[in-house]
Amino acid sequence: MRSTSSGLQALALLAALTAPSLAQQDYYFIVGSSALVTERLDPLLNPGATSGHVHSVIGGSAFSSTMDFAATQGSSCTSVDVVDDKSNYWMPNVYFHKNGKFTRVPEISPKHKVYYKYGASGKPDPEKSEFPQGFRMMAGNANLRSDDGSFGSAGNQLNWQCHGPGGQKATGFPKGFTSCTGNNVGGLAATMRFPSCWNGQDFNKDAPMAHMSYPTNQNGLAGCPAPFNKARFPEVMVEYWLDTSPFDGQYGADEVPWVLANGDPTGLGFHMDFINGWKPGVLAKAMKGCNPGNTGTPKLDTPQCFGPGQLQTGGQKEACTIAPVISEDIGGTTPLDALPGCNPIQGAPGPATKPANCAGGTVPQPTSATAPVASSQASVGGSSTISTAGLVQSTADVPAPTTTATGTSGSGPQTTVGTSDPTPTDGGSSSTGSSGLTPPSVNSTSGVWKAAGCYLDALNPRSLGKQSEWWGHQISSSNCVEHCDSIGAKYAGTENGGQCFCGNQLLNSASHPGKCTSKCNGDASEICGGPAHLSIYSLDGSVAMSKRTTHHRHSRHFKAGIV
Repeated sequence: MRSTSSGLQALALLAALTAPSLAQQDYYFIVGSSALVTERLDPLLNPGATSGHVHSVIGGSAFSSTMDFAATQGSSCTSVDVVDDKSNYWMPNVYFHKNGKFTRVPEISPKHKVYYKYGASGKPDPEKSEFPQGFRMMAGNANLRSDDGSFGSAGNQLNWQCHGPGGQKATGFPKGFTSCTGNNVGGLAATMRFPSCWNGQDFNKDAPMAHMSYPTNQNGLAGCPAPFNKARFPEVMVEYWLDTSPFDGQYGADEVPWVLANGDPTGLGFHMDFINGWKPGVLAKAMKGCNPGNTGTPKLDTPQCFGPGQLQTGGQKEACTIAPVISEDIGGTTPLDALPGCNPIQGAPGPATKPANCAGGTVPQPTSATAPVASSQASVGGSSTISTAGLVQSTADVPAPTTTATGTSGSGPQTTVGTSDPTPTDGGSSSTGSSGLTPPSVNSTSGVWKAAGCYLDALNPRSLGKQSEWWGHQISSSNCVEHCDSIGAKYAGTENGGQCFCGNQLLNSASHPGKCTSKCNGDASEICGGPAHLSIYSLDGSVAMSKRTTHHRHSRHFKAGIV
């Protein structure tokens, strides 16, 4: 059994060989992975059905033809290093094509690697957020057969490399070699980055790239073109490693004997899919202080990364496999006469088209095991509700609260609402009534804090201020109130079951009764807001809402530098 330490050393070596564009001063970590399953399923583009071509899948064991975030969290194991990453990543297999026959190229150990980059110039990027629950995306274009000029633009990269003596590389399949064996590691590898700028919309299988864009630079949200500046996620780069040694000597240096499972002989139609399965809060915490880069130091099981006991050994990862649900020969041992599915070879210039009739291969119907997964959210293949808690987003589409008076200098118009004090403050207005929150009140050093109600979190800037966030803990509304009280804040707010914010005013918000329904991860008997919504507490049970109308900030500051 390979130890976690030796596995990370191997990853550091591979990083040095394959990812020169990631400098050590960049903030990133690398996780290794073994294959979970190889079969024709794709819950993003073909939900509830057999997909068009064979994929290699890594990640959580709950992978299915129809799945959502709740399903990912039901994974009994994962084939990646980090225990709390139950995400799934998948890509088309590669086949060796000779004399009209197709043989699937096996993956090599340590097989695939996933890079998460979330900072540059020796510091993390505070404007990068973890993925929301229900989030999914793609990279690449399966129909591409010629370089359309998009590869090589900022962040949008596809590279193939033979890690043999010559080290030949290209955007599509390289040539000029007869073996990729040697050079310490050896093998043929594809590297592709996912886009990281989001417009706030859900994945649409009819327009799979419409909700995402690649960044133009590393300047946080400013590097995301509008309207894809609602949030910026870590840049995910996946390496897909193949063992081509069984085919050494069977092709010439001027040949390209490889073909993707979707019938692409160019390698330019390579693509990747992702569905988020990270345990909420885990990735956000790691992005604040974990920076092993390509050295492997600090180790991923240290407190500033994922913590003790949160990494698997190589043997544990490799033991996490699931059985295919599609019964067919995918060409792992005996060569096939045609690629599985309806995938005749279509080369340049392209783009590839879906054939009306397919002479080779069959499309088996899904078994009962591929039926949709029942859960509390909509399936991944249709529309779904994405939790936006924890995101840094633009406020361009955030509704402003109704205002009745101008508040204090520099803070913008204010409206005061609450549950206990009917007297308007600062010239604003107020209301009374039950907040509907649990607990209705919390005892603290300064007195009894009362639930004021459920309010929208504008996210950029945070309605209660970004500098006052208190994450990485088991959160309850009670301990959040105690924390905010201890640093001298006027308001406490919990969000999406596990986040705590403190502030002195509520910016760009609005009252949304009934939207705070998430149970606190630190006390399930209490409510901690909801997706992009805050359970607000204050000493008098009222809230002064402000709509910022100036770029200048004229407010008093407390011990934690909160606003």
